[in-house]
Amino acid sequence: MSILITGGAGFIGSHTAKLFYESGFDIVVLDSLVTGSRENAHWGSFVEGDISNIPLVCTILREYSVSAVLHLAASAHVGGSMLRPGAYFANNLSGSLALLDAMIAEGVLQFVFASSCAVYGNLTSAAAHEDDIATPVSPYGESKLAAERALPWYARAFGLRWTALRYFNAAGAADGFSGEPADSVRILPRAIRAAICTGPPLEVFGTHFETPDGSAIRDYVHVTDVARANLQALRYLEQGNSGAIFNIGSGIGASVLEIVRTLGAQIGKAVPFFARPARAGDPAYAVSDISRARDMLGWTPIKSQLPHIIDSLLCSRPLVAASLRGVR
Repeated sequence: MSILITGGAGFIGSHTAKLFYESGFDIVVLDSLVTGSRENAHWGSFVEGDISNIPLVCTILREYSVSAVLHLAASAHVGGSMLRPGAYFANNLSGSLALLDAMIAEGVLQFVFASSCAVYGNLTSAAAHEDDIATPVSPYGESKLAAERALPWYARAFGLRWTALRYFNAAGAADGFSGEPADSVRILPRAIRAAICTGPPLEVFGTHFETPDGSAIRDYVHVTDVARANLQALRYLEQGNSGAIFNIGSGIGASVLEIVRTLGAQIGKAVPFFARPARAGDPAYAVSDISRARDMLGWTPIKSQLPHIIDSLLCSRPLVAASLRGVR
């Protein structure tokens, strides 16, 4: 079975492509390399290009006899979306619709969509459930939700079978991977760079949220657990199912200051940080209820404890490991 993975040269995409390849699938990766890296595309075939290029996507689907599409390509930062909303809607919504139109034209009717916890906005419960009302507070979340809402209409009009996975905060690395990009703006790589003095002190955006320590609480899920969820979602479609949305997280919240404390304890050195005002579009809580994924996909996270995630990142970076030898 041949699978097209869009964004397969990115952080989540490369881990997913590896798992799919090892699971016996034929893989073709389509990536624009705007944020992905050609060095990450080790598995299957690789095509550099954009999801909005319908003739290109049609050619790939036809020439590689693709049976299903796993759509990971996206612009994926809340803060960036507040500054460039048009670019986010163009890529995450218009690009997704172009991809779907190419699939319909070539008769490819299985679609796994990588959505986001950003669709929930400011949560009204301790943990987000898929049936909660989605009220995004950023263009990023809005663009993902808009793409989600198109899927039932494609199913009705063309027989598309689909599922959407609302990722929470993917982090960590598998053995042999470099983890997130060295210049990643996500919290864990920034905290590590601050700790080993290869970057500035960590900026903690918001210390007056209505949380126990005042910093934002997030749900961190190991990237290999996310890859397994992608595989389970495809198998769910292969079994004839369609139309479900699943949270993919750890089900456990950790605050930014908890990350600072945990990382500091693991490396034996305080993580330098300073407080900044909360960013527009950032909710206080973003934690998942993963009961639906457990019950319907048979998926549970197995590597998503915060200390394990941090350790996997530290071990994935040779320069980090070398630097830490003088810290411990």
